[in-house]
Amino acid sequence: MKRVLNPNEKKRLAALQKLKITDGNPDEVLDLVTRLTQQIFDIPICIITLVDEHRQWFKSKTQMATQYTARDIAFCDYTIQSSSVMVVNDATRDPRFSENPLVTADEGMRFYAGAPLITREGFAVGSLCLADKQPRDFSVQEVDMLSDLAAIVIDIIESRSSMSFVDIVTRLPNRQRLMEDITQLIKTPDNTSYLLILIDTLDTLYAYDIGRSIGIPKVENILKDVGAFLRSELNENDKVYSLMLGRFALIKRLDEQKEIFNQLEIAATKIQRSITSDIPINVRLHAGYTVFSSTSSCAETTLRQGMSSLHEAISNNQRVMPYQQESDVIQLRAFNLLNDLMATVASCEDFHLVYQPKIRLADKKFQGVEALIRWRHPTLGIISPSEFIPLAEKTPLITPLSNWVITQAVMQIAEWQKRGAQIQVSINLTANNLVEQDLVQRIHTALILHQVSPSMLEIECLETQTLANNPHAVASLDALRQMGISIALDDFGSGYSNLNYLQKIPADTLKLDQSLIQGISNDSKSKVIVKSMIEMAHALSFQVVAEGVEDNDTLLCLEELRCDSVQGFYFSRPLQHDQILEWSKSYT
Repeated sequence: MKRVLNPNEKKRLAALQKLKITDGNPDEVLDLVTRLTQQIFDIPICIITLVDEHRQWFKSKTQMATQYTARDIAFCDYTIQSSSVMVVNDATRDPRFSENPLVTADEGMRFYAGAPLITREGFAVGSLCLADKQPRDFSVQEVDMLSDLAAIVIDIIESRSSMSFVDIVTRLPNRQRLMEDITQLIKTPDNTSYLLILIDTLDTLYAYDIGRSIGIPKVENILKDVGAFLRSELNENDKVYSLMLGRFALIKRLDEQKEIFNQLEIAATKIQRSITSDIPINVRLHAGYTVFSSTSSCAETTLRQGMSSLHEAISNNQRVMPYQQESDVIQLRAFNLLNDLMATVASCEDFHLVYQPKIRLADKKFQGVEALIRWRHPTLGIISPSEFIPLAEKTPLITPLSNWVITQAVMQIAEWQKRGAQIQVSINLTANNLVEQDLVQRIHTALILHQVSPSMLEIECLETQTLANNPHAVASLDALRQMGISIALDDFGSGYSNLNYLQKIPADTLKLDQSLIQGISNDSKSKVIVKSMIEMAHALSFQVVAEGVEDNDTLLCLEELRCDSVQGFYFSRPLQHDQILEWSKSYT
């Protein structure tokens, strides 16, 4: 079917860019077309050209050395302005081309026939053309044949472009298509506001478990069903986008907000029973949204804001949540901190350790210190480890960071020893550290190098559940303990702490989390719980350290309950290394 030509040059260039055709990479299919076309017409030169703002470049060609020509001398510049085949039997006799350098050159071009490559929207982006150094006649039948071949070429190009915008599993428009559509809406100067809504439907980790257990096709079938369900329930036949595993998106005008949110609420109540499978699968619906318009900066920012709102909806177990700049700022800060942390770990110049004293309650004597890392950020000041350690744990940065802590702590023990003080130092290691194959050897090497006894070092471990369920971590702890290093389970009584894990983990000390002890002086239930934990720990031969002791009433209560040691602001805030010896004189 003949396509109507749209002469709008700005839109034509946009249509060419939208096809995302690279000019440098060979294309076997289009090369085959040019060879066949050359043979059909028995002509030396056949070219598939594409015409951009300033040049004509050759996507496929036969017997041509050059890759492109300037647009102002290109025959195809005339072709793309026509909806039919342009034929030049003898260029030397055509006033449009007789002075053209392509014609006047030695063995210049004499014959040309070009069929425009017209997209479905009516934009001529290039041509399928024939050329010869000799004049030729070109019959009506040949014109029709060249036109038909050009139609095949543009169909190939458009089909490939279309496929690059389609998710191969769900057959829905993909993220690239979403970004293109947002970009076009932002470029539209009509000040219409739109909603970008991102939808999460599937527990990603469980989906991977399914794929691992019974195969990816089962997961793909579920995703197809979810995509079809959303299109049906949200009355969107074309514009439900598939972003990634279990996540979808749609764009609506802002004035449709009430209607689409009602549809989302209804869909959320129906999705679990509507998605059938021969395996148990939990599907749910969380949605996050952001507003954008022609005043928005770009599609990337809009999508990022949508992702931020979706993660807030999931984290807060909410059905639908808007983009909140406050939450986004926190996430951006975390991302920027992670980038800065990478540079800081490389030099370690902005890290330092502080030391919080521990007091033995039986005689109120100084027992040792816990080493706490601090990061002095060049612009943000002191960054708490509670903020940057979780970031480091998600990356390989945790290994060099922990190595630095180990080395600094052992060196500090050695320095105090030279000054006549035997001070045990506790350092914190994560579950990720404890599964590193060479951790035990690294610690042993540091102790030998600085001539420090293993008994002067204590390892404090978080994530009791993770440790207990990982034989490699347990083996590392056992090896460290056999070496003579003390092992403490930190923040016990919070999070996933479980009494059953105590029999699995080789440890000497339980550190009661401050959330357990803060209310014991005025809350009888809290006191009973702490009393029971201390008695249980003693029965299992553990020492007990209470963290976060901030007042005398709590201290007296812990003494009554026979807690072994305490640390907290009541005795001292974390101190610099050169303050410890002077401070400890009051408790020796």
